[in-house]
Amino acid sequence: MADYTIVQCSEGHYFSTIWIPFVSLKAIRLGDRRLQRCPVCRRFRSVVQISADQLSAEELRAAEALKDSRLP
Repeated sequence: MADYTIVQCSEGHYFSTIWIPFVSLKAIRLGDRRLQRCPVCRRFRSVVQISADQLSAEELRAAEALKDSRLP
């Protein structure tokens, strides 16, 4: 199965989700972004992949702990 990727929603929340290029069952692809449900605010938001080196250690731990569903 695919690994989780850290993403940021348009409201600034960080979480982990499965991100497979050209595959999405729970999201609408919008180029390099996706429209999917944010597990933090529980609303549909635009999300984008974030490199782990852009986050502080605390933000990284929080994002890795908060995982989205296992569907890509």
